[in-house]
Amino acid sequence: MEIGHNSISNQYMPMGDASSSKQSNTASFSDAMHAVQNQMTVEAESNTKPTNGVLLDTNQGKVGLDIEEYLTPSPQAGPIDLMSVPLLLPTEHNINALSQYSENAFRDLLSQYNIPSPPANIEFDAEGKLILPAEYPHAAELRQALNENPGVEKALSTLSALASHYAGIMEGAAFRDEMATARNRADEERIVQKYAYLFDDNRPGAQIVLSFLNDGSLLVGKKGGEALS
Repeated sequence: MEIGHNSISNQYMPMGDASSSKQSNTASFSDAMHAVQNQMTVEAESNTKPTNGVLLDTNQGKVGLDIEEYLTPSPQAGPIDLMSVPLLLPTEHNINALSQYSENAFRDLLSQYNIPSPPANIEFDAEGKLILPAEYPHAAELRQALNENPGVEKALSTLSALASHYAGIMEGAAFRDEMATARNRADEERIVQKYAYLFDDNRPGAQIVLSFLNDGSLLVGKKGGEALS
């Protein structure tokens, strides 16, 4: 799995010209990064076993979830309390779990529809629309299969989105580490200036590519980058 660059700027205030604005944004960014890292490590050493499905990192802590039901929930009578629905966090554990689930679901889909080979890779654009390689000979059959099995495409798009957010968090780690070693305000301002691009709301996010080997194995990576696993 490869994780690369991505923006987390839409979670933070943009940089200002005044030093007071820099100081405020620095604190906001640093605090937010610290909060995210804390959430990512909640119960990291826990031996708790999921009572249902896979144990995943959420805003409610580690929760056992049926991934298929989570991504494509069954219709329910009456209103749904959205605040009670756990939100998946962009952690390495969640990406690995979703990658394994998506790989199995996609391989089963190809087999079910007698599609002889997967595309070399797939992507999702900024609107979440699936992009297949122009030269892939089974594009029509695959699109039909995904249309008839929306849960599989939902799993792939969710995996791509989490990987993109995770890339942004990892990119901000260097900023956080340097800020922790700052000795005075001058050091802080120098570090903020060095990483000013992290605060750019218009900075494009990482383009995640989901690549498939001939046996259906799935690799998660950044476009133009090296795979990590």
